[in-house]
Amino acid sequence: MMSLDKILRDGKLHIFLLGSGGPINNNLRVAPSIAVIANGEFILVDVGPGSYRNLDILRLPAAHLSAIFLTHFHSDHIGDLGEANVLSCANGRIKPLEVYGPEGVEKVVNGFIMAYEQDSKYRNDHHGDEVFNLEIATPISKTIKLPDPNEKELVFDRNELKVYAFEVDHSPVKPALGYRIEFKGMNVAITGDTIKTENLVKHCKNADILFSEAISYDMLKTVIAGAQARNLSRVVKILTDIQEYHMEPVVAAKLAKEADVKKIVFVHIVPPLTNKLAEQTYLKGVSDVFDGEIVLGEDNMKFRLDPKR
Repeated sequence: MMSLDKILRDGKLHIFLLGSGGPINNNLRVAPSIAVIANGEFILVDVGPGSYRNLDILRLPAAHLSAIFLTHFHSDHIGDLGEANVLSCANGRIKPLEVYGPEGVEKVVNGFIMAYEQDSKYRNDHHGDEVFNLEIATPISKTIKLPDPNEKELVFDRNELKVYAFEVDHSPVKPALGYRIEFKGMNVAITGDTIKTENLVKHCKNADILFSEAISYDMLKTVIAGAQARNLSRVVKILTDIQEYHMEPVVAAKLAKEADVKKIVFVHIVPPLTNKLAEQTYLKGVSDVFDGEIVLGEDNMKFRLDPKR
């Protein structure tokens, strides 16, 4: 197994899929989160509930976590923000954690600061400043503003690792962002939650890996029918409404084709896929549209890209 220090410094782009599921709890996939490590930089895109546990299971270098990028503020994308901040501090992080996100991120970060205020004080009282420094344990919010909604904006540039933010359409959730990560000629696009738009296609162009959300409407129809039979009107309403602001797998495949990406990795997988037949149903028609590499995301998957320059 490669040492953590080598992963941090080997000049390659390492990606870890910490959470490949959506908001429906199941024992196979936790909520969305993607870790990226390159040239000593360690960032997370989204921190859904359960994702920090997977970071710990993979023994990723929590002490080196320097930034978190939130796509939007649905609970399945932010639930482990407090754990990521406090536990990376306890593991030896030496500076405050920066949390990037669309307008409103300051309110989210301040809320977690308040929620963890007593926990942080207990740790400081017990272990002292050398182990748990309250200043380092206080995250810093970084609001991302896009002067032109049709263009991407460089929001992070350290040690050759660049993160660009771009607008996606997750209405009525506004603003919502996707991210494009670039390192030594390598490109990774992360859609966040969105429908397919021309702007999305543009910012995913020529990505080596596209991490695309997708929910299966066909499979949801079966779940909805079962809920209707049991008079579960609330469940029916929610599962019907969510189809308004997400992509289906075949639509995500069209995005991958139009953007000419090399590999698509499906994430934010809904509904839960409990067996091989369910996986085949979820991916039905995808290979008819996109002839590149197709990966059904699973928690703790690892990807590595070698520099192109």
